[in-house]
Amino acid sequence: MEQDENQADLQNTNSAFCEITKTYIFYTILAGILTMLPISTWILELIDLINPDSYISEYIYIISFYVVKVIGFLIYFFVLKKMTKRKVTLAIIAGIFLLFNGLMYSGMNSTENTGIDYIGQAIVVSTIFKICLYIYYIIAFILFILYAKKIIFKKKVIISIIISIILIILFVYAYKTISHYTSTQKVSEEIKSVNDFKNELVERNLYTEDNILFAVDNKEDNIHKINFSNNSEEKYPSYIYYGYRTKNETKNFNQNDDYLYWMIYYTNGKIYAALADYFESSYPNSYNIYSNILSEENEIYIYNINENYYEKINNENDGISTENLYYKDDNMYISIDLLNKSVFGYVEGLCEEYEVVDTIDADFLDNYANNIKSKNYHK
Repeated sequence: MEQDENQADLQNTNSAFCEITKTYIFYTILAGILTMLPISTWILELIDLINPDSYISEYIYIISFYVVKVIGFLIYFFVLKKMTKRKVTLAIIAGIFLLFNGLMYSGMNSTENTGIDYIGQAIVVSTIFKICLYIYYIIAFILFILYAKKIIFKKKVIISIIISIILIILFVYAYKTISHYTSTQKVSEEIKSVNDFKNELVERNLYTEDNILFAVDNKEDNIHKINFSNNSEEKYPSYIYYGYRTKNETKNFNQNDDYLYWMIYYTNGKIYAALADYFESSYPNSYNIYSNILSEENEIYIYNINENYYEKINNENDGISTENLYYKDDNMYISIDLLNKSVFGYVEGLCEEYEVVDTIDADFLDNYANNIKSKNYHK
């Protein structure tokens, strides 16, 4: 049976050599590009790079990714035709793995957080997601070869393919390089001082005398306990301020607490806020955020300690995580949540959510804290 199919493929190939047209070559290459390359993602990211103020929903990225793949298969079947059992089988298998990939993505974004167990589950689902995608691409490549073998095994075509691959690699490298430099900013001497941060807090009615202030940089242990009086003229890339509190009037959240405390982040002149707890019973003691992160812009600046630069993070594409920085002296040993870029990309439950608000000031934070409910948060 297999021999008959091979003979049929050979006959189709031999007879088709004289039927190959520029249209056939064009649609074969087009189908290969659509099924094997994340072309829609590249286009959308290029649009976002050219116009950073544009908002492209995560769902547009996802839907366009799968729609483009389906279009590629439709070109194979309804434009190029010349179907065989082998091609149909490969297409079905590729479709199954693409479907599993979509289901895994849905699972990553719909599973409720259940603590440490969820983190392990999310990592497993994320791994399966990637494996399904890799297998799909391998099968899609084999399918492309079956359709393109009539035209690619020629000297001119092979040279053209090699040149195209090199150009694509150069394009991707150039894109990533440009994207990196447009989303990062080296720390300069013009960074904000401790006094600048205080003035910002005073202007927003967020400053209190009873506070704890940390500075973050790339020196020594990376985090330093300072205060607004003694260190007013010093400059650091990022600050973490704990002290402003909201009277818990509605008891919608943390019903046993009389006050709700805020962690205020100040990075590259941008201010962010999140509700936080201070735990004295744990060792080390810890400051942990437990609400969404509030920002006045669509992107959040984080400070990369290792590379000493600022980086803009879009939660829908990259994801924001928290990294524990540890401060130790003779009187205290504590961990503090530092905002960072997620190593997994955006995965709901593994990444901190952020909300864009008009103004981060005392009136807004007080109103916000007394109107949220526990069910809105994954922590």
